[in-house]
Amino acid sequence: MRILLLAHSYNSLTQRLHCELAARSHEVSIEFDIADSVAEEAVALFRPDLIVAPYLRRAIPESIWVRHVCLIVHPGIVGDRGPSALDWAIQEGEAEWGVTVLQAEAEMDAGPIWASATFPLRRGKKSSLYRNEVTDAATRAVLEAVERYAAGDRKPTPLAQAKGRGRLRPLMKQADRAIDWLRDDTATVLRKLDAADGFPGVADSLFGEPCHLFDAWSEARLRGEPGAMLARRETALLRATADGAVW
Repeated sequence: MRILLLAHSYNSLTQRLHCELAARSHEVSIEFDIADSVAEEAVALFRPDLIVAPYLRRAIPESIWVRHVCLIVHPGIVGDRGPSALDWAIQEGEAEWGVTVLQAEAEMDAGPIWASATFPLRRGKKSSLYRNEVTDAATRAVLEAVERYAAGDRKPTPLAQAKGRGRLRPLMKQADRAIDWLRDDTATVLRKLDAADGFPGVADSLFGEPCHLFDAWSEARLRGEPGAMLARRETALLRATADGAVW
């Protein structure tokens, strides 16, 4: 089939899907989704049988999804909706997470479901989880959806009929990520920082100056008054939590 990959950037997931689809003899074209006119021109020129959107930061234009089947790769379990799916899963300590491939419609993340895949959600930074578990699960789900479409199975499951525990969650804001250094234990602090890894970081302050925190690691021995700065090692600072400390 002729498959158009519509993506915000040629990130790790987009590259993986490009290789996997091409290896299965599909004719693949890639277009960066930077404007409606650019996406519309790409569709008109390539005339795809199917459009797959592995990584978007905005909605696909209605002029495209009403005429073509567009499969959205959502980094959340069945029923999950919203732009911060992986962030919420990491921060809330989910034991299992997944990826859902759904069809683009007017309401964001509310289209019928073509395929899904799950994985154990280890403790890890968002970028690492995305490039490994999320990418692997997304590849499995997309290939399943593409095979269904190619075989003529054009009846995805409506969201209302899908069995899943996911729900609509809002964009995670800095107020949701904020660390309470007096009350949050080390595990909570690490989850908040892991969920904000890469972007946007966790807004905080150090020595009276606003900053964003990234790349935290737990300290095994040193302890102190919650919120206090305990040590410095090269470019890292050690700050006490309610039950320990993090670098």
